[in-house]
Amino acid sequence: MMEQFKILTEIVKERYRQDQLHTDNSKEDYLSILIEEVGEVGKAIQLKDMDNLQEELIQVAAVCVRWIETL
Repeated sequence: MMEQFKILTEIVKERYRQDQLHTDNSKEDYLSILIEEVGEVGKAIQLKDMDNLQEELIQVAAVCVRWIETL
């Protein structure tokens, strides 16, 4: 189990990574991005891929943070 500080650090790192990869997203894009990431969470659950599940959940959280920042 990850400690909360480590989890939040990973979310912040992912948040910055997303900025570098996707510089041109508009506010309208975030719902579709979030749905895609949640789908990847579901896939990791189905495959019982706990390492990937953790990574995908961090990506979901980072997308949420990024979206909130645009409000």
